[in-house]
Amino acid sequence: MDAQGVDELAEPYVSQMRLGLELAATEINTMGGILGRLVEFVYRDDGGSPPSQAAVTALVAEEGCEAIVSGFLMASPRMITVRLNALDASVPVLHGLWTDGSYCGPFAKHLGPTARQIVPSIRAYLGDLDDGFRARPFSISNWTPSGRSVSEYLYGALGGAHTGDALVTTPVLGNHPGEYRAVMRWAHEVESNIIWNADPRPYAVNAVNQAVELGIAEGKIFAHLDFSEWQASQLVPGASIVTCVPFVASDPSPAVQDFVARANAMPGGELVTHVAFTHYNSLMALKAAMERSGEASAEAALAGLDGLTIETVTGPLIFDGAGYPTMPLFVATAEGGGQLQVVQKIDRIESGATC
Repeated sequence: MDAQGVDELAEPYVSQMRLGLELAATEINTMGGILGRLVEFVYRDDGGSPPSQAAVTALVAEEGCEAIVSGFLMASPRMITVRLNALDASVPVLHGLWTDGSYCGPFAKHLGPTARQIVPSIRAYLGDLDDGFRARPFSISNWTPSGRSVSEYLYGALGGAHTGDALVTTPVLGNHPGEYRAVMRWAHEVESNIIWNADPRPYAVNAVNQAVELGIAEGKIFAHLDFSEWQASQLVPGASIVTCVPFVASDPSPAVQDFVARANAMPGGELVTHVAFTHYNSLMALKAAMERSGEASAEAALAGLDGLTIETVTGPLIFDGAGYPTMPLFVATAEGGGQLQVVQKIDRIESGATC
């Protein structure tokens, strides 16, 4: 897990990862564990980068971990798999955040949506609102390999009217992540009217806020491939966004509100986002997989995860052969300082993974 949780680099996502995992473990252990084994966590800081060989070796060979929950970065499942192959170890790697949907390794199992689920869902919603609106999209990603993969996908998915594509910096020494003013001016100068933001860090909310500050947000739609309740609380007056996520805490359905109440009762559970939800599901999927195979081991979990269906508070999640989920998603909107609000639920959408 990434412990760089300062300066908007990864928080509150790291805390939300812990919240979901700890809630699931508390509930599982209260019921006697997984096939009689209690869940225990070994937390390690990945330093904001894919884990090193030494870190993965320590988790698997020394600590005896039966599964690894990968960190914040899209590249983490891929790199953890490389480390596991070097150890000749077979351990499930559970990733709870959204991805580009281009990597299918033997150990990676994804609990979050792919760009290929998110973008068509938002486009369909915006199309329903269309009243002679001619889209002039502009996209923002970061310059990591995964970010460039998302950028390439967006360029193809958004069509010939694409007016620009910015690859912004990531939080490494000497850079200034979260600074979008120059990009917003560029998008405005080329008369873009839909800004697609695929920058995965929590500070991506700065883009719309800085556009408002510059006086150039009016008449533009800000579509985020990921957005949380925390980011919604950071929106300034006059800012608004649309997004697509697997969970919205304000959804009035009884199952969602029961989940929110259980999470609220946990230490640090005042905020509940889709990150807590997907990481809760990751541990519940691990439990279901082990019980399906009849053994609480890494190998049994991998076998049990193939084609597994688990029931979540939003609906069924089904792992496909590539380790990606067919799942429900929510198109949601938020305005300055308010909550995320569901405007459309998609009951079932396949992953669209391309590997």
